[in-house]
Amino acid sequence: MNDQNVKWTIHNENTEKQLEKSGYGVYNHSAVEICHWTKEAIVNGRGCYKRKFYNIDTAGCMEMTQSVMWCTNRCTFCWRPNKKFEPYHDILPENSVDSPEETIENLRKLRKNLLIGFYGNPKANKKLLDKFIDKPTHVTFSLSGEPLLYPKVAESILYIKKNWPWIKSIFIVTSGEVPEALEKLISMNAYPTQLYISFTGSNPDMYRKISVPIYKDYWDRYLRSLEIASNMKTRRVARYTILKGINDDKKYYPEWAKLLELYNPHFIELKGYSLLGYSRERLKMENVPKLNELIDFAEGLVEYLPGYEIYDKDKDSRIVLIKNRRKGMDIDPIIKSVEPNI
Repeated sequence: MNDQNVKWTIHNENTEKQLEKSGYGVYNHSAVEICHWTKEAIVNGRGCYKRKFYNIDTAGCMEMTQSVMWCTNRCTFCWRPNKKFEPYHDILPENSVDSPEETIENLRKLRKNLLIGFYGNPKANKKLLDKFIDKPTHVTFSLSGEPLLYPKVAESILYIKKNWPWIKSIFIVTSGEVPEALEKLISMNAYPTQLYISFTGSNPDMYRKISVPIYKDYWDRYLRSLEIASNMKTRRVARYTILKGINDDKKYYPEWAKLLELYNPHFIELKGYSLLGYSRERLKMENVPKLNELIDFAEGLVEYLPGYEIYDKDKDSRIVLIKNRRKGMDIDPIIKSVEPNI
């Protein structure tokens, strides 16, 4: 779909229906979803690991994407239907996509529609629903696809900050394959509260096998993103997805450390792969690490990272958090909330 005069949308009707059946609210090229942990917060009073680590409002979360079926990679561990992703992987044409206001506000309405049904659940916390159903306090640009392929992410962040005075935090999760989008965030002073860059391979060959990038210059793009992001005025997180027996060999510690030195993140999240969705076609249960194995990997990694230390962990999501304690990096990890959401 390369005609820049055509309004961009998911042109495969079956794919759109499949996304909606899976719980997505879809608006042209964008989508929103109520994640498992938001449901848990509303029904059972349990917060996600981001609540534990960064004090985000789990029940007030809006997980969204403005490029739901467009991505730079076809990651082996991705639980989404990435075989059906649109083949077009460059930044989407500016004159053919929805405006930030149209995208953000329609996804907000779709999120509300997805939450309304919880009023019929006798276990649901109605006060939480009343508080967050119209006003999400945390927005994450992630969900599906590569968020930074939407050309107006910077404008979207500025729109939210200007028009949603109740917002507390904005996260972006990226593969690191769209460095020009990071440069735009800097040039427009449109910083998220927290930037995640995915770490899947410590060298070009490992990255290619795990992330299956479409760009031929994928490694140069990745390194450039790490370098650009290292100068961004935001909290930076390296998100490792650990696949047991694939990218957890300890001989690669020096390579991981080199990449981390380039990025200089405030935190490192070591997250264990989960056998979910479409990833079951490519990986097996034997690739799912246990928490104690993640802790063991983390203990070895920090030996190659002077100034870093293991800071926290979350058993339910199988994540180990490593913090950068170096001078100038010892920031308060907690986003100050006016009141707890649970």
